[in-house]
Amino acid sequence: MTTRIVVMPLAELVGFVNEWGSLPRALDQRPPSDDSVRTTLADELHPVFAASDPAERARLVTALLDRTRVRPELATHDGVLTEEWTVEDPAEKERAAAALALRHHLAEHPGRIGVCADDQCADVYVDASPAGRRRFCCLTCQNRARAAAFRRRNRAATG
Repeated sequence: MTTRIVVMPLAELVGFVNEWGSLPRALDQRPPSDDSVRTTLADELHPVFAASDPAERARLVTALLDRTRVRPELATHDGVLTEEWTVEDPAEKERAAAALALRHHLAEHPGRIGVCADDQCADVYVDASPAGRRRFCCLTCQNRARAAAFRRRNRAATG
């Protein structure tokens, strides 16, 4: 018996990693999660966002796909052929859904994911900006980093 997979939406994937990942939780000073299954998966996904080398990202995503043993199938629904993804082990459903989302996104936009550039944050993001130069997970982190850089420059100029 196979379990059908629905590819995880990217916004949901980012929220999942940021909510359950050990590093984002620690830097946000939130207590460790009591859901070890979700934390383990988030911690497996975080390095994909953190890798700067496209080949390393590809290797990490491929390893996730291999682990889940996800496979494509063609199915008919009301006489129309559709692509579906399935796994044998239902416990791998969430991992496969996340790995497929990363696979699809990175195949089209290899450099458009990352980890926040703010030293006080480890949240991940997907860059949907027109220029493709996003470095922060949110405006709060961007403003905090800019204010810190401004203070450093002023100290250096007056010191």
